Amino acid sequence: MKKATLTMLYLLMILSTAFCLEGCKSREQRLSDETAYEDVQMKAINKKVVKCINEQDKEGLKKLFSKSAQKDIEDLDGKIDELIRVFKSNKILSTKNDAHVTSGSPESQPLNITANCIFKLDNGKQYVGWISFCTMDDKNKENVGLMVIEICNCSSKELPENHMWNGINSGKPGIFIHYIN
Repeated sequence: MKKATLTMLYLLMILSTAFCLEGCKSREQRLSDETAYEDVQMKAINKKVVKCINEQDKEGLKKLFSKSAQKDIEDLDGKIDELIRVFKSNKILSTKNDAHVTSGSPESQPLNITANCIFKLDNGKQYVGWISFCTMDDKNKENVGLMVIEICNCSSKELPENHMWNGINSGKPGIFIHYIN
């Protein structure tokens, strides 16, 4: 009787350990899946923004912004014109995301992604900036889309030591451009 009880206890301990380990694995897997989703979303929005800037597609760029951001941004058309002028007819060859911050999740929406971007231009220069967008908000679909594009006409190495990113730090939607001479 004692032997059967001990065997059952050992079996229960092994099973509970296996379930605990499986639970940790699924949590890690879920976090990995969320990170992969964020990376795919960042690359997709970067590609769309770059395409619109390179083709000087003002309407296409405007449509990338969420409906709520379009309503909240004062003189969006003028800011889009200024953004396109920053590149002075140079083409963006590629973008690279240095870092990103995410708030929310597919279960806890809205899901907002903010990415630090480096834009490599065909003239050899690099511009640094931030892109912030909402990828998921089932309760308010008007929030889904681009919220902020903030860019500086220099590389991250050329930024002044005390440089402040106004748009990203303010939490307000818009296009923010910093000119460093």
